[in-house]
Amino acid sequence: MYKILSIIFLFGVQNALAQVTPNPKVTKKSTQDTFINKIEITDDYTVVSMQYVSKSPKEALKEYLDNNPKEKEQLGRMNPMMRNMLLQQMMGGMGGSTISIQPTSFLRSKDGKEFDFIKASNIPVAPERQNVEPDKKYFFKVFFEKLSPGIKSVDLVEGPNDERDGFQYWNFYGVEVNNPALGETQALAAIPENPAEEFIMSGKVYDAATEKPIAAKITCTIEGDNVPFDSVMTSRTGYYEFLVKPDSYVYKIEADGYALTTENMNLSKVTKSFDRDIFLEPLVEETPQEEIAEVIEEPVKEEELEEVDENTFRLKNVYFPLGKADILEESHKELAKVVRMMNENPEMEIRVDGHTDNQGDSRLNMILSMDRAKNVRDYLIAEGIEAKRITFKGWGDTKPIEKNQSKEERQKNRRVEIVIINE
Repeated sequence: MYKILSIIFLFGVQNALAQVTPNPKVTKKSTQDTFINKIEITDDYTVVSMQYVSKSPKEALKEYLDNNPKEKEQLGRMNPMMRNMLLQQMMGGMGGSTISIQPTSFLRSKDGKEFDFIKASNIPVAPERQNVEPDKKYFFKVFFEKLSPGIKSVDLVEGPNDERDGFQYWNFYGVEVNNPALGETQALAAIPENPAEEFIMSGKVYDAATEKPIAAKITCTIEGDNVPFDSVMTSRTGYYEFLVKPDSYVYKIEADGYALTTENMNLSKVTKSFDRDIFLEPLVEETPQEEIAEVIEEPVKEEELEEVDENTFRLKNVYFPLGKADILEESHKELAKVVRMMNENPEMEIRVDGHTDNQGDSRLNMILSMDRAKNVRDYLIAEGIEAKRITFKGWGDTKPIEKNQSKEERQKNRRVEIVIINE
């Protein structure tokens, strides 16, 4: 099945066509599954061409197990034959996800000015959603209000948080945009009374991922006609050129290993030769089944607890809100290791020790450390560990492991430790 992809242009004539930023540089983004291929500033909109790459069954299974440490732990205990059979069944049930774009999305410049969402193509607008198949690419465009001249960096904000209520939002920060201020824009040459009958359009075809030139076949058709009037086959250098008249054209670009690409181009007002480079995106390669099987057959392993000495373990990934004792969800994976250790050693008894830094009132620090240690104990009991096997103690700021002279040192002093008191 062919997909219509984006073409990226570099123009030698300013203002004859939309202002384009191919593969814009992004400082930070909320997900590795979505990409910005191109940004165009037209007469009416800022058009962001994007692609979403859905996870393969293998990737989806790995993500599920990473987010469900108890199930991952249980799988690790099974005999290899049973584990592989169950993993195969689980991977077979890994369906595709869904995608949409939020109508509250906007572009935001560095000075805080916002440019609202207008519409989208090839993707539904929430609350409507589109099912996507595993290991596939999906291309779509999002239209925003036109950026003011001179804005050269924006954030694309789809949601107030990168993730909320089970949804992953597509947020991009520090996206560079080719959008010169009015004084920087080259003035369009006056259209002569007798415009040129023909002009040369030339450029190169590149791999969008590697930026290396590739050989391709380019077919040119006047818009509205069914029969191409010209076609060229580029060399390995990717270079091509057409002799064309001012008109509207449809270009079709084909290359081995790349999806068929088409694009409309209105050249009716172009009066002299110019360059146009084309960037093609490679097709997604299917993961061989034998490779998947090899990965599944590997035992599922968990990192061990950090050992301080033979009787003490530090829980380096247990987190609490500042000044509070509530256990954050990010801590569950680390606490699952304690549950596993105690299940594997049914006679083991432990003490949960809470520690703070020296900031604030020492009496309050003592209470806070005790509350945090108690909440860890309560969590372990809720996971099935007998209450009589766990005690707790708060030490406040009385047992620092660093000098409390820097932010990093104080962070290390804020900790929870497990002390084995009987095996």
